[in-house]
Amino acid sequence: MAVELSRMTEASGGLLESILQMPARFAEIAAASPEQAILLALGALITAGASVVFGVVSLGGLVAAVGRLFPSGGQPPEGHR
Repeated sequence: MAVELSRMTEASGGLLESILQMPARFAEIAAASPEQAILLALGALITAGASVVFGVVSLGGLVAAVGRLFPSGGQPPEGHR
């Protein structure tokens, strides 16, 4: 059990270290040639666009779900009058 915990700690430390090194590595790649910089920028735009769309759709779903919890001010349905 202690060995597994130490391995998880090492793995999470390695993950944090690699996340901190990512900006420098991306800068190295982008500085290598203009084509690589363009591809890196396009990849970032596609990823950001997909994240924004997913976020808006998720937020809309949450708002709709919460909106169903509250009664509306309209007339009750025809069958319930």
